[in-house]
Order: sequence, then C-alpha cells, then structure tokens
Amino acid sequence: MARAADRTRTTAGAWLGHPATLAAIAVLLVNDHLLKRLWPGVVTGKLSDVAGMLVAPPLLALAAALAVRRLGAAQGSASRSGAGAPGEADRRAALAAILLTAVVFTVVKTTAAGARAAADVWGLFIPSARVVADPSDLLALPALGLAWLVRLRAVATVARVRRAVRRARLLVALPAAVLAVTATSAADPGPSALHVEAHDAVIVVYLNPSSRGTGLATSDQGRTWHRWDTSATGTPRTVACVPDRPSRCYRVVPHRLAVEQSDNAGATWSPAWAVSPGRQLFLDRRHHDDYLYGGIDPAASVAVAVLPVPAGHLVAVANGSEGVALRDAAGRWHRLGFDGRDGLSEQTAALVSDPGENIQAETGTAVLAALTVLLAALASAGLWRRSPVGFAVLGLLVWAGVYLMVKGPPGIFGLPYAAFGFLLAASAAAGLAGMGVHAGLRGLSVIVAAPLTFAAIYLPFLGWSAGWPDDYGTAVVLAIALCLLALAAGAHFAVRARGGYRRMLGGLRARAR
Repeated sequence: MARAADRTRTTAGAWLGHPATLAAIAVLLVNDHLLKRLWPGVVTGKLSDVAGMLVAPPLLALAAALAVRRLGAAQGSASRSGAGAPGEADRRAALAAILLTAVVFTVVKTTAAGARAAADVWGLFIPSARVVADPSDLLALPALGLAWLVRLRAVATVARVRRAVRRARLLVALPAAVLAVTATSAADPGPSALHVEAHDAVIVVYLNPSSRGTGLATSDQGRTWHRWDTSATGTPRTVACVPDRPSRCYRVVPHRLAVEQSDNAGATWSPAWAVSPGRQLFLDRRHHDDYLYGGIDPAASVAVAVLPVPAGHLVAVANGSEGVALRDAAGRWHRLGFDGRDGLSEQTAALVSDPGENIQAETGTAVLAALTVLLAALASAGLWRRSPVGFAVLGLLVWAGVYLMVKGPPGIFGLPYAAFGFLLAASAAAGLAGMGVHAGLRGLSVIVAAPLTFAAIYLPFLGWSAGWPDDYGTAVVLAIALCLLALAAGAHFAVRARGGYRRMLGGLRARAR
C-alpha cells in the first residue's frame, strides 16, 4: 500500500505540476479575478469551466494520494496488497478523480440542490460565493479528456524530469490551484433587476449586463418565469398608470424600496408598498457583503410597470439587487428574490431580518473596544507600573494583531491577515501574561468592564439585525449609551480596588493643598 501510494502521489504531483495544468491554473486565476469583471459573458464564463476541468482532477488525485499515504503510515504500512501493481493503482486513482469531477460538476450544474450545496462549501472560503445551475456549462465536460491526455504525458515524462524540478512545480501549482478552485465562484456579482416592462400579457424584468443581457418574463402573474432575450424597448419608467384607469398611477420612491400610488392622476400620492429604511439597509448590506465588488446595484426601486388583467391589474417594480416587488390583481404585494438566473420567487427573497447577520463590522468594533478596555484594566491593575514601555509595546501589538483578525478581508483572501494577526496577538499576549505573573496585580475586578463593553456595543446591533430597533441610528445611540454605562461600571470597580470613593476624595484634597 505504501509503495502504491508513494507512486500515486508522485504521478499526481507531476500531473498537477505539468506545464499544461499550470497554464490552466493561470487562466483560471486571471479569468475569474480580472476578465470576468471586465468582460462578463459567455466566453469568460465557459473559460472558467474548461480551465476547472483541467485543474480539479489532478488536485483531487493528489489529495487522495496524500490521504492514502497518511492512512498507510497510521496502519504501520503492514499491507503490501497494492505494491505489485503501482501503475494500475495510479491509473485507477486518476480515473476516479476524473469521474468524481464529472459527477460533481454535473450535479452542481443541473440541479438547484447541487448548486446550493456548492455555494455553501465555497462560502467557507468566499462569503459572497454564488453558484448557478446552468446545464449549458456541461459543454466543458469534454475537457476532462484533455486532462487525461495531460496526465498521460506527465506520467511518461516523470522519470526524465528531475525530482527538484517536480517539487518546484508542485510548490507553485498546489497553493495556486487551491486558490483558483476555491475562489472561482466569487467573480459573479449576481443578477440585478434594472428595468421592467409590460408587453401584451407578459411582464418582463430586464437584468444587469453581467446576466448576459437577458431578462425574465412571466405570463401567469408571477407564478412561473422564463428567459426573455429581447432587448428593452425604452428607458426605465419611474411612473406608470393603469391603461384603462388613468387616474390610478404608481411611482417609485427614489433611493428607497418603496412605491407610492395616486388615485387622481398624480395630484396627490400615498404609500402603496415599502420596506422600512432600516430593513433596506440590512438588505443592501446582504447584497453588498463582498468587498471585491463595489459596483453591485443597490437594493432600491428603480422602475415600475403596470399590466391590466381580467381581475384588475398587476404592478411590477424592479428593485435592483433585491429582485422584484409584484402587486397581484387582489392588491397584495409580494417580494420576489432571484432563483439563480432563471426565475424569481417569494421563497428566495432575502430575509429582512436575521439575528447576527450583516453586522461583521460592528462586531469587530465591539471586540476592539473591549480589548482596549481590557488593556486599560490591566494597566490599572499594575502592569503599567511594572514596565511602562514594555506594556505599551506589547499592548499595541496585541491590539494590532486582533485588528488584523477582525477587520481583514473576508474569506480566503483574509486568511493571511488572520494568521499573521493571530500569531502577533498570541505572542504579545504571552508576553503580557509573563509580565502579569511577576507584577503582583491587584484590583482585577475592573476587568469585568471589558465583556460589558463588548456586550454594550454588540447587543444593540444584534437587535438591529433581528429587526429591533429597526432604525440603524437608534442602534448606534443605544450602543454609545450602553458603552458609557459599561465604562462607568469599570471606573467604579477601579475606585473600589483603590480603597473606595472616600480614599480617592481624600487623596484629591491632599493634592489640592
């Protein structure tokens, strides 16, 4: 088993480090991180799929070989069942990697459940990862045959390529391949509704250019949707009236997820449908959680259309990245979210409240504020007197390390920041702990102000994410007020640790004299 695993690892490494695979890795990185944003469309979309078919199999084969080798080492390499035919074991491992790639890719691209599962996995690395089920992407599957040919070439030349060269190629290929595969799905900013029109008995929602210039249409009052490839016939309309009842009109409210209606041909207006400003900010954050793509359309109503139907009339509102708001013939309003790029539904509409979500920045601020209070408490307890310069330097390093961890880029791109920050903070904290052992600390009860400060800042924003309070400004005011109370509590414990208020006042009088 050990010999077969070693040979499989060698050939899998040569396969991953072959110049053709290295070129595919380079194409995947450049295409997903640059070309997709510059020229979104069919060509860059399919190019990623083809390059992925060349990169994924050797990466899977190498991972499997390393796992088998580790398993063999754990078992003491007692079994030699595969030693007699290492070439056959190597070939089977490569075929299994190619077959697994084909099966997973097919499931992801042809089923909604597969796409959601893939998005969840990639979301561990890229928080904004999006995976769309698109059967046309299966056109990339023949590239697996090219991957097999590359593997045959790598196996044929593995004996002629020096071991140092193979290792150098692998050291370059392995991290690049992992980065390319895990980061590939974040280059797509997702669909956005920019325009809506009524055509005869059909409502058409036109999407942003990254959706390949297509739109979505419904002829059954929003129950089902299908692709619409005809271009828009005019500019987005912000006001629309019922054709057979011109006194009833609807208009979007600028920069808001809101619609107003008028029953006197626009003389006066009243609210018809709206998402509150606080919930709109929450939704906008959800759709803009990826720092790489600042150009995503905001969650705001931008266009409206009215379609007469036998039982009344429909109103469709394009809401940018939020999707569509649809008023049915009975007068009920529905929020419709994007279901990939092929439809809209109420089930996929983003939640307007979700406790703990979309408050990463505020959580990081709470952590840093609590750390600042903790360092002040330690200084008050005696560390500052022990070594002012040493405490100042170590405290600054701890703060900087934690800042890198909580304020760095999200996803896999933030891993270097988080890793370096952790090492920096951990080493400096160890130094502070060493100082504390020999400092004879007293009055450590003041440290309770640190968790109180964190809770004071975090809890109002946790409530805001859950919908109470609805207004973000109210959450800010609550956080400031509670933080001041937490600091007051810390000051109280500090005074008590030094003998109480009488002693403190006595000392102040003595100094005044």
